[in-house]
Amino acid sequence: MRHNETLFDFADWLTDPPSGGPIQMWLAGGLLSAVVTTYGTSCCIAQRATTLNITTRGFPSLGRGLWLEISGIHAVTFGSVITCIGLFIHFQWFWGNHKRMFPFHEFAKYGAALGVVVSIIAHAFTMIAHT
Repeated sequence: MRHNETLFDFADWLTDPPSGGPIQMWLAGGLLSAVVTTYGTSCCIAQRATTLNITTRGFPSLGRGLWLEISGIHAVTFGSVITCIGLFIHFQWFWGNHKRMFPFHEFAKYGAALGVVVSIIAHAFTMIAHT
């Protein structure tokens, strides 16, 4: 299997309706999404975030430790990305497994995916322009 086929399989898995039942609905769509969304929202409100430091070169001012602390507008845009990811998880695995909400889960899921893309662009812009 080539590398790009794995990427397409992952994209298919994210776009297909969920095949799980109530356990997937409550664990992934309820609990996991609540944790992710709460962390993202708290980053936006407190304007502080702690994340893994994945920078290896190019940004020496960000530090070299395992954890990266960001604040201000950078934390708000980062929190926006995390919040939209949490919403995507909720719409995909909670609404997608709920029989009454199932007809609306596609629209909500793609709206959250659009929010992720816009938030990533905003975060990249603020990290480049304000660093």
